[in-house]
Amino acid sequence: MKKNRFFGKYYKFISNDGYTFALIVSTANEGDMLQLVTPSKGYVIKDTKSVSIIDNTIDINIHQDDISIVGTLKLGELHPLSKPVMGPFRHFKMECRHDIYSMYHSVNGELTLNKNRTLSFANALGYIEGDSGTNFPKNYIWYNSVLSDVTVTLAIATIPLLGFIKFTGLLCFIKGKDFEYRFATYNNAKIKKKDPSQIIIKKGKYRFVLDIPFIGGHNLKAPIKGNMSRYIKENISVPTRYKLLYKDKVILEKDDELSSLEYMY
Repeated sequence: MKKNRFFGKYYKFISNDGYTFALIVSTANEGDMLQLVTPSKGYVIKDTKSVSIIDNTIDINIHQDDISIVGTLKLGELHPLSKPVMGPFRHFKMECRHDIYSMYHSVNGELTLNKNRTLSFANALGYIEGDSGTNFPKNYIWYNSVLSDVTVTLAIATIPLLGFIKFTGLLCFIKGKDFEYRFATYNNAKIKKKDPSQIIIKKGKYRFVLDIPFIGGHNLKAPIKGNMSRYIKENISVPTRYKLLYKDKVILEKDDELSSLEYMY
């Protein structure tokens, strides 16, 4: 890893009874880092070897402070997007490059939480994405919802480009087993509304409306010039509602009690 750069990968898991958590494995100037975000708290895990990821098998043996998670999870076939996430922007030098490795996949196995609760994963749900570069955007919104039949990931960020240009970039992907919709700056999608309660984006005759009753968040570390010295906030169990419309006709509408949200504007 080059100096003043970082690489991170984000794994999200949702158990059959609705317990959701994420593991973030990263490398930056300080070396390797492991973070855990749960519905109640975010953690920097001191023992980076307490999680082993080999191919699609994840062994977890976390014991720290008030959290204990032990067990093994196996990921099923990964389902990435049909085309690169960044579109033509992948050819530009940028402070942060985004990737999505799997919009959805099955998760199987069993974990023991805090020595007294069994978390079952029998064809449960998972999601994987990653980032690399020097910094996270100064201002951004990130949203993710994984349901049994559709996954949504949305990102809005203030993007510096070529050292002197700044613009608000948009990425939004809606993927199911037989469909995929893409709203992005590079395909002429537009942000019509952006505030802590609702986001509306539009592309041609399609419109996506996301209601986000914003609920705080838990501390996670993020990079500044390759140093994991910034604190951001993530909530991994936000109740949200969204709908996709074509010519004002609703073609998809969902509620998700276990959405993930980072709102850093």
